[in-house]
Amino acid sequence: MSVKVSIINIGNELLLGRTVNTNLSWLGNQLAEIGLPITKSVTIQDDPQEIQNTLRSEWRQNDIVIITGGLGPTDDDLTKKTIADFFGKKLEFREEVWMDVQEIFTRRSLQVPEINRSQAMVPEGFVALRNTVGTAPGLYFTQDGKSLFALPGVPLEMKNLFENHISAILKNKYQCNPVIIRQIRTWNISESALAEKLKDVSIPEEIKLAWLPQTGRVDLRIYGYDKDLIEKCLNQIREIAQEWVWGEDEDTPQTILYEFLTKKNLTLAVAESCTGGLVQQLITSVPGASKYFNGGIVSYSNEIKINQLKVKSETIDKSGAVSVETAAEMALGVRTEFKADIGISVTGIAGPEGGSKEKPVGTVCFGISDKSQLLTTKVVFNGTRDSIRFKAAEFVIIYLIKSSRSQA
Repeated sequence: MSVKVSIINIGNELLLGRTVNTNLSWLGNQLAEIGLPITKSVTIQDDPQEIQNTLRSEWRQNDIVIITGGLGPTDDDLTKKTIADFFGKKLEFREEVWMDVQEIFTRRSLQVPEINRSQAMVPEGFVALRNTVGTAPGLYFTQDGKSLFALPGVPLEMKNLFENHISAILKNKYQCNPVIIRQIRTWNISESALAEKLKDVSIPEEIKLAWLPQTGRVDLRIYGYDKDLIEKCLNQIREIAQEWVWGEDEDTPQTILYEFLTKKNLTLAVAESCTGGLVQQLITSVPGASKYFNGGIVSYSNEIKINQLKVKSETIDKSGAVSVETAAEMALGVRTEFKADIGISVTGIAGPEGGSKEKPVGTVCFGISDKSQLLTTKVVFNGTRDSIRFKAAEFVIIYLIKSSRSQA
């Protein structure tokens, strides 16, 4: 019999769209890894009656209920009192919790507000889970073989409590097989086109395949409990889709680039126009990027392209700033300027204005220059200004990865 797990997310800010619910995706991944995938998730407002009604339904239908949000010291944090009322428990003062709260403030050289004393009030019969990075303890309650956990909504605190307390409790109490999750990451092919290519791949009934379109690329997630069957499916997909596969599992374009260039002991320089430094931001998001990344130029104006990157003015006059010809000279120029082994470039029209019939909004040209060759390509992306810029930034990194692999 499978264990049913429900997540109750509490917070008006979640429903208003002001806060992205990263807690749910993180919990989903963690629970799946220990063999307790989420069965259901609901998001509700900070309202005692709403919390009571939802808790009544989820506690009846599930084996594990995890609540996030509403455990702070202010008047709008209603979760703890409502949970206590639901189970008919009184709140009692816990001296050890109060000492932890005071220690947090002392560590920060701050005076403890009296309002925080409320965080030492715990429903009777509940276990207070020590929070080492915040003032709100987690709560654990078990009854009739079921488990309830209440966690702060702050992601850092929620993760700390799950990793230090809840994961071990669940593993000891529920004997489950971990879900094996693998991912194949592709680019430069649409979801429908990729589906057509993979139509003959044999997926056993016990293995699930999920299509996950990303901004500018498509990921395939294969998951189940049988490692050998999953690997068999992966091999079939790799063989058919190798032209479009650039990474797997937790790979990102920038981590793959880091691994590839540091292994080859090659250096890189970047020239970008429409992406405004986003390519360099992605590259430097990986710790240790200085091992291969020399630097770059945001050549937004034609003057910078000409004066700093040595793009010929006649090239821009003849072909335009957004052209493969200009992209080629930008890549060569930045490689020379920064004395790098490889130079890459991006120049395009991110919109919402500036397009033409010949070069519509979303037209982006890319260049790669190294000691042996000069590559260029042009792509027309769709979407908003931000999505076009992001797609272009990831594209040029993957373009370099794929072209370098083909030479290796």
